[in-house]
Amino acid sequence: MTLSDSDLPPLYQAADRSSTEAQSHFFAATRFRLYGLIGAALFGLFTWKHGASPVDWSGVLAALCFVMALVVEGFLYRSKPERTWYEGRAAAESVKTLSWRYGVGGEPFNVGLHEETHVDALFLARLESLFDVIKDLDLVAPTSSEAQITPRMREVRALPLAERRGIYEHGRVGKQQKWYLAKASGNRRFANGWTVAMLALEIAGVIFGVLKAIGAIEGDLLTFSGVILAAITAWMQTRQYRTLAIAYTVTALELASVRSKIANQHTEAEWAKFVNDAEEAFSREHTLWKASRGVQST
Repeated sequence: MTLSDSDLPPLYQAADRSSTEAQSHFFAATRFRLYGLIGAALFGLFTWKHGASPVDWSGVLAALCFVMALVVEGFLYRSKPERTWYEGRAAAESVKTLSWRYGVGGEPFNVGLHEETHVDALFLARLESLFDVIKDLDLVAPTSSEAQITPRMREVRALPLAERRGIYEHGRVGKQQKWYLAKASGNRRFANGWTVAMLALEIAGVIFGVLKAIGAIEGDLLTFSGVILAAITAWMQTRQYRTLAIAYTVTALELASVRSKIANQHTEAEWAKFVNDAEEAFSREHTLWKASRGVQST
């Protein structure tokens, strides 16, 4: 038995799906906007006339590229998909940590310390406090029609401590550790790749400058190179590859230490405090992520 994401409350499903879709829309729109600016700079390099027509079609295409960038900018300003992405993700992670605390008996949902009705009421009260965060977002309907405290959450909570420890180690800490390691590796690879691309463009810019100075080439390739460099810089700032790679690596290492201590928790009181401390490791990384995106803590 384990506690997968599909076993979490409908509130998590709605916030998670909404955040994922909004993230996809935000990155797609940002790419199209940058493509438009690069296209406008490209068509501005040359003149393209057809027959006796005085129309410079390269100028027309450059204008259309600017229109595309303007339309995308308007979409981003009006729909604000980044807000749904950031705040939806913040809410989803808050629900996730509360659900795992409840399911395995972490503080403040200790097993045996309070009556289960009291624990349920406390859990639901914590969830209800998140509705103020997401009520104005463009939410996607959850796929689950379960109650906020799902049957699997209750089943896991009813298990002996030894089994809950195993579920938490593999289903929460181990799974997240692998996720952070994979994300750290991917972000580092992308950061290095884009850095190499920027260096290549800067070298090309030097060459273009020298060639233009001696009259070997015509056209403003220097400006075009600068536009591409600016676009790459904007994309890297949007994705924050380097920052995320470092944060994910540190969190994965911290979780490795957390995982090694799981077997040493022998009482419900020790276990409840341990889960609280372990969830703080997730919370610290996510707090840094929220701060970098300008999201208030939930």
